Amino acid sequence: MSYLEDMEKLVELTHKLTNTFKKYSAICFTTHKDADPDAVASIFGVKFIAESLVSNIKTSVIFPEGLNRVSTRVVKSLGLEKDLVAAAGSCDLIVCVDASSRSQVPVLDVAGGRDYVVIDHHETNELSRNALVSVHFRNAGSTSELVTLMMEILSLKPDTRLVTLLIAGILYDTKNLRLAKPSTFRALYYLTRLCSECLEEAFSKVTSTEVDRSERIAVLKGISRAGLYEISKDFILAMTCVGAHEASVLKTLITSGADVAIAISPRSNETRIYVRASQKIISNLKIPIASDLITYLAEELKGSGGGHSGAAGLSLSYEVDASEVMRLVRQFFAKLGLRVNVLEEGRWVNKCF
Repeated sequence: MSYLEDMEKLVELTHKLTNTFKKYSAICFTTHKDADPDAVASIFGVKFIAESLVSNIKTSVIFPEGLNRVSTRVVKSLGLEKDLVAAAGSCDLIVCVDASSRSQVPVLDVAGGRDYVVIDHHETNELSRNALVSVHFRNAGSTSELVTLMMEILSLKPDTRLVTLLIAGILYDTKNLRLAKPSTFRALYYLTRLCSECLEEAFSKVTSTEVDRSERIAVLKGISRAGLYEISKDFILAMTCVGAHEASVLKTLITSGADVAIAISPRSNETRIYVRASQKIISNLKIPIASDLITYLAEELKGSGGGHSGAAGLSLSYEVDASEVMRLVRQFFAKLGLRVNVLEEGRWVNKCF
């Protein structure tokens, strides 16, 4: 679908979504676990839309497992902490933003069969199938830009705090515009016309290099445990096992030279698997490698997951055998005509369980 066709569809879906809001008296806004700035900005943005258009509506936000490090810093600097706490039982409609699978949104299970809508930009979105309204655009660079463009369509003007937050969300998910799409720049144009100085402020908040001790330890553990493999002598695969800060661990492995990085994260009666892929392997194979691999693992392991071409994750409701994950990874690449060979086994299998 072309950019212009996407915009026409977004106009139609925006009005459909706002008409849906008007049918409910209490709405909860939620997103994926460990919410990043794009998820946080999207929640506050669509909450602003609902409150601007529907009088006497009750709104609340739910962040399952809280915010990630960058989001926490941004929210604190903007003075938005007081708006973070809510209860799922108080809403009759759930708005799921920047989330692609049911496992990422626990409130849907807590709330039973409650109505929900979706706003998202991931490659695939299993939540869309049963949503009342699905604003799902895989060609967008971030969910924040979708929410911003909805504001433009509705002629809504957020205050400077929300403008800064939305720009931060866009910058974060587009990797400071390196993954920007045409819709990204249109959204930024709208926001910077409202507040030109907010762009610089958002940049400073997203690009801060401050890292706490626990994250540094998690990254070092992840690297020290990593196993290294070659994918048909063309690409490098890194596998590791960590219990926290998976995104930072995988980012470090990719920037250190891995083309595909996989982290298995065992939790209490649960396993999470995260995948990151370099632009090199995405461009060479011409497929959304991270989301395709996660989709394959989710189907084989009976889990729920999704994501982008370069970043994806899944959740399993049991403790998986790490060697079985490795077997399925080899099988996935074999289906692409690629062979996975050992360079260095590492300690990740022994550390996983």
